[in-house]
Amino acid sequence: MNNLIKPGSSTRSFCTFRLTDRLYGIEVLHVREISPYLPTTPVPQAPPAVHGLVNLRSRIYLALDLRPMLGLSVVNFTDQSRLIILKPEIGQDVGILIERGGDIAHVNAEQIEKRSGAGDSSSDGASLIAGVCKLESELMIIVDPMRIAQAVNRLFNRAPR
Repeated sequence: MNNLIKPGSSTRSFCTFRLTDRLYGIEVLHVREISPYLPTTPVPQAPPAVHGLVNLRSRIYLALDLRPMLGLSVVNFTDQSRLIILKPEIGQDVGILIERGGDIAHVNAEQIEKRSGAGDSSSDGASLIAGVCKLESELMIIVDPMRIAQAVNRLFNRAPR
């Protein structure tokens, strides 16, 4: 996907995905697996970012829709939609619903521009963004899974693990 990598440079790998035609990436080392879209069970009185609960191989996962958290419009999921399951150290039994899965992008760490003010605790979607990376044909917005976990904890007013 990206041939801008210089030999001997440090690289990072990202699982790319699309939300409303924007390219996002989450570092592969935080992803446990990617599953096809599964039917969800709604959670009554849950915040808009909580799409519902998903049963994947007899394990229940909280399925998050990042679009409300990022200030994007909500759309219906299709057969191209996927569920990115995060590793337990990020969020126990948490998955992110995406519209379309993408490729794995290997980028030179120097291509990544960190978001200024990163680490703030504002409730807007910008607080989930760790930075951007210029690929050959477009920008990839890098989502920080730890900030997603913190946002989920704030949604449910519980202390982080």
